[in-house]
Order: sequence, then C-alpha cells, then structure tokens
Amino acid sequence: MRILLVMVLLIALVLPVMTYAQGWYLPINSSQVSVVVSPVNSTYILNVISGARCCVYVEAYELTYQPLVNDLVNLSQRGIEVYVVLSGSAYGGIPEAEYSAVNELVSSGAHVSFNYDYDYVHSKVFVIDNETVIIGSINPTYYGFENDLGIDLVIRNSSVAQVFAEVILTDYRNGSITWINYPGVVVSPINSMEYLEDLLNQPGTLYMAFEELYPSSGMYDLIAMHGDRIVLVGQYSENEEAVNELGAVMVNNLTAKAMVVGNYVYVGSVNLDYTSLHSNRELGIIIENPQVAQEVITVIQQWYGESKLQNQQVIHQTNYSSAQALLLLILLVLIIYMLRYSRRPKRRKGMPRL
Repeated sequence: MRILLVMVLLIALVLPVMTYAQGWYLPINSSQVSVVVSPVNSTYILNVISGARCCVYVEAYELTYQPLVNDLVNLSQRGIEVYVVLSGSAYGGIPEAEYSAVNELVSSGAHVSFNYDYDYVHSKVFVIDNETVIIGSINPTYYGFENDLGIDLVIRNSSVAQVFAEVILTDYRNGSITWINYPGVVVSPINSMEYLEDLLNQPGTLYMAFEELYPSSGMYDLIAMHGDRIVLVGQYSENEEAVNELGAVMVNNLTAKAMVVGNYVYVGSVNLDYTSLHSNRELGIIIENPQVAQEVITVIQQWYGESKLQNQQVIHQTNYSSAQALLLLILLVLIIYMLRYSRRPKRRKGMPRL
C-alpha cells in the first residue's frame, strides 16, 4: 500500500513535466474559443468585460483606451473587484493618458499596481470571473483597438482562467513565479523559449504573424526548416537581410504575435526577440484545435494577400513614377535643345563663307 502511494505521488509530480516536455498542448473545444481580430471586432473584448459578475483582473503594457477604462470604472463602482497590473517601464515613458486612467480607476475603488520586476510588463490579458480569459496582442489603447492588426483569443475555461489570474495577482503583489506546470500556458521569462521552440519543431506548414522577428530569438533556423511557410513581420531592426531570406512580408501596423503549425495555435504577447523571451513579463497560450487553427490561418492569409497587393501597387507606382521622370527628362532635353537651336544666328543668303 505504501509503495502504491509513493507511485501515485511520483506520477502526480512527474506528469506535468512529462506533459510539457512532450509538447502536449491544451486541447480546447471550439465552442469555448472566440477569435478576436483588431480592428475588425476588437470591441467584443469590451462586451465580455462589461458582463463581469464578480471580478476582473487585467495585466497590460499600457492602458489608455477610454471606453475600456470607463467599463472598468463602472464595474468597480458596482462592487466588482478590479485589479490592474501595468508596466512600470514604457518605451518613451508612461503616457499622461495612462496616469489619468489610473486616477479614474483608483478613485472608483479599483486596485492598480505598477510592476518593475521586468524590463517591460508586455502582457495583454484579461481574466473575467475566474472563468474566461482574453489573451493576445491587442493593446488596450486607441490604436490597439481601432487601428493595429492584432489577434486575441477569448477562452471560456475556468482552469485556464484561474492559472492566468494567479499570474496576474502575483505580479500585482510584485511576487515571484518560478514554474508553470499547466500545459500550453506560455509565460516569459519562465517557459516561452521552450514552448515556442517546441511548437516550431512540429511538422507542417508554418503560418506566422509577429510584430518583431529578430535573430536574437535564436529561432531563424527552426522557421527556415518549414519549407512551406507564410511569415508576416511588422517591425524589425537587427538584420533586414536575414528576415528577407525567410521570405517575410512586411505589414504596416502589425502588432499580432500568432503562429499556427498543424492544429496547434499560439497567440500571445511574446515577440520573437531576446528581450521578449528572457527579460519581459509576457503571457500567451498554445492550444490544439483544428477549427481555431483554420480561423487564425485565414486571418494571416488575408493579411498576407493584402500586403502583397499593396507592395505590388507600391512597386507599380514607383516604376510608373520612374518612367514619368525619364519622360520628363527627355522632354526637358528636347526643349533645351530647341531653344538653343532657335537662338543660333541664321546665315544670310548669298553671303560668302569665310
């Protein structure tokens, strides 16, 4: 009996590690997941949050989108628990609009904390009633909701929601988390490198849309391993030639961080660069679901097609402009030649040549 008890305890301790190591991601029923694409239907996020019954936990890089701030203030005034974690550091400094939002939230009774434990708290996550999690790359800012190209997943699963709630509340208290043993939950700097490498090692066509794709991620070889791939990149700065070799298409206003291989889908805030993987607080999730995979693929393919068309139009316009410039140059040369010819003195008839 004692031996059996020891074996059960060992299985309980080892199973999460085995699950993670073997890449068994979280199978989620399609009815539990909604795909949100900004700016197409990003206001759906507001609809979900405004329906909270007991609590809302938020972790975000910046929070300046006034309709969302208004919803959180209203919830707090109604007695709903609202906890907000914001990055203590922001590129270019924390905007004045965020300080204004924080004052509104605190005045309503909401709990707000700035976290300084990481280079940046770059997450974009909402947990509602410990039952639903909204996670992805849509920033709660005006541009995030109404201009940028981002992807979020709304997952109605209490187990997943409670894992992310624990992370957010720990970050609110400036506490420490050293291990996540729930399958598919991606947390920088704890396990994002291992999870995303494991996902890229899966066979099949690769679909990627990442705001940043840097060689410092150490994943270029894994991306190149997929002969069939569509790679979209919003911004990069380390090595333009290396990104071009991957066949990447540059997309304006792209903030998405999404990847699909087979039936596996990653959506989150983790960019493919060293800081995002190892120094920031980033949150994401990998799920296994063919329908959700196809929905995200469709979005990436649409962005890919639109960007290719825009690039072709730019090239056409550039070529057309170059042809126009050449014609104008030729015309200018002809005009100058004609003017010079018309001003030459004419030789009188019968006048002997010297």
